[in-house]
Amino acid sequence: MIGEDDGSHGTVRPSSSDQQRPGEDADVYAMQYEITLPADYDMGIIRRRVADTGHALDDRAGLGLKAYAIRERGVAGAAVNQYAPFYLWRDAGAMGRFLAGGGGFDRIIRSFGRPAVAHGTVLAVVTGPAHPAGPASAAVPARSESAGAAPASPPLPASAPSTAAAASTAAAAPTAASRRVTVLPADPDADGSGLGLATRVARETDALAALAHRAGVHTAALTLDPRRWELTRFVLWADATAAAGDAGDAGGTQRYQVLHVSAPGAAALPSGRLW
Repeated sequence: MIGEDDGSHGTVRPSSSDQQRPGEDADVYAMQYEITLPADYDMGIIRRRVADTGHALDDRAGLGLKAYAIRERGVAGAAVNQYAPFYLWRDAGAMGRFLAGGGGFDRIIRSFGRPAVAHGTVLAVVTGPAHPAGPASAAVPARSESAGAAPASPPLPASAPSTAAAASTAAAAPTAASRRVTVLPADPDADGSGLGLATRVARETDALAALAHRAGVHTAALTLDPRRWELTRFVLWADATAAAGDAGDAGGTQRYQVLHVSAPGAAALPSGRLW
């Protein structure tokens, strides 16, 4: 459910079924930085760097997971060489210490300078057949339409059974990833309700939920950057073959190789819709 209109100023509050259970902390933060390297750069240097130091965050408190992602010119449609790790943090303080407290980002600065860091709040997380825990969807019942309420998005089939191929996918560390960035329209409120943005985000959340039973999916997250009003869907895949089938590859989806995954808090990441 998107939520219920509380009758004051057209605001939307979470319905009881959407609210966190007592004591449950569902805050998750995403961040990613991109270090674009020369066209003739030896990506073996990055591979060796990750092999030698990638384990440093394997037990980092406050970190859900870090995917050591790269793009290699000429591979999987990449036009550039790039080191572009992706993080899911459970603790904003731990993220701050990593960035500014000598917690690891200082090594990036020494080697490459200080890149801009894209970050945002995570709206939903799902796991798929390639995750050790198996599929977990972000789907929730669609809210009925009422005065001042956002139109309900079409409900997804609840807990659709996974295919035999998906069920047989071995749970292993992901070796590929994909990222799709969607720029939200400047004015999504065609009906003047003020809830066009909520409707659009709910639709993207439903699309993420559909990945829970797709063969090869390990973990997928939907992130909102409210400064740029962008939604980012980042998906970890079992392998490059599975990632190649990600919808929208021809329309701007970027694909990555994943060299290592540090996942000290992955088991504690909340699953499903977080808003």
